[in-house]
Amino acid sequence: MPDTERRGRGRPRDRSKDTAVLDATVRLLATDGVAGTSMDKVATAAGVSKVTVYTRWRGKNELIGAALAHLRLGRVPEPVGDVRADLVALLEAMREQYVEVGAMSILGTCLADEPGSGELLGIVREATLLPRRALFAAVLSAGVARGELRADLDVEAATSLVVGALYADHLAGRDTSAPGWPGAVVDLALSGLRR
Repeated sequence: MPDTERRGRGRPRDRSKDTAVLDATVRLLATDGVAGTSMDKVATAAGVSKVTVYTRWRGKNELIGAALAHLRLGRVPEPVGDVRADLVALLEAMREQYVEVGAMSILGTCLADEPGSGELLGIVREATLLPRRALFAAVLSAGVARGELRADLDVEAATSLVVGALYADHLAGRDTSAPGWPGAVVDLALSGLRR
């Protein structure tokens, strides 16, 4: 059964409802923020019962974490073995996905809510930020191993340099939608990272 999963007794679990709930959560986070997102509103937006939501996720923070994890699974380009091409592809995919789901707004509301919730920023980190950084770090590490990049490269700092450009340019009001933006960012970073 591709769309269902058997859960003990009773009816099989409908995976399409999981997807509907996670997609609705992402939409609500982008439009209403963390404070305006509730389990009940998510159920209504997803077109499912409240019981469906509450039996799958124990609370709002857990649901938000699941929704953010759901986001990161989409459209990860396969590496081709060239540092520049792989970094540009990853940055382009990140930019497109952030625009598509309103991720900057989601991150902003999660950060704004973090002092009150205490754990939400940790959920955001684990669910989406660190896994995305790991993709960039893997490309950079492979470039070091192939001799394309400096042997003494601080991979974590280089990852921040490339990934951080999207956040910094967005906050500064710079246009990140231009077709050449990812390539320009990567070229500037690589000018200091190559052997």
